[in-house]
Amino acid sequence: MSKCIIFYVSQHHQNTEKLLKQAIGGEPLAELVPLTDTPLPDLSQYSLIGLASGVYMGEPHAAMLAFLEKHRKDLTGRKVFTILTSGSNQKNYRKNFRALLENCGCSITGSFQCKGFDTNGPWKLIGGIAKGHPDAADISDAAAFIREQIKTTLPSDTR
Repeated sequence: MSKCIIFYVSQHHQNTEKLLKQAIGGEPLAELVPLTDTPLPDLSQYSLIGLASGVYMGEPHAAMLAFLEKHRKDLTGRKVFTILTSGSNQKNYRKNFRALLENCGCSITGSFQCKGFDTNGPWKLIGGIAKGHPDAADISDAAAFIREQIKTTLPSDTR
């Protein structure tokens, strides 16, 4: 097994993709793979799996939910961390995603969530919420979170 892979879906304003790409920067911390890529890499080649998504109507994106359903057996017993972006940044989003993954048999090593610009539904009428997010502080916090996940979860010879 090798390092860390982060599967992500980012649709509405590309908040999650922006967060991940800027948090990782030019560093080889993790391999970023959008769920739109096909075929997806073999999960068994990775010691640590990140799952990142925007929140849509209180849930991770439908593509993330489909990924979890399709790879349920592959994720059982695996070390997984989560990253979410959402306009309202409600704490229960993280909790609900963790519960979903625990039901898949994952071992959750950590969760990160930050605001993301949102103009979906009624927010469009007021020009959106969480303008400017993810911002520099969100990106810095996400980078620190990912580094900490790798440091504490991966054996030093695979980092």
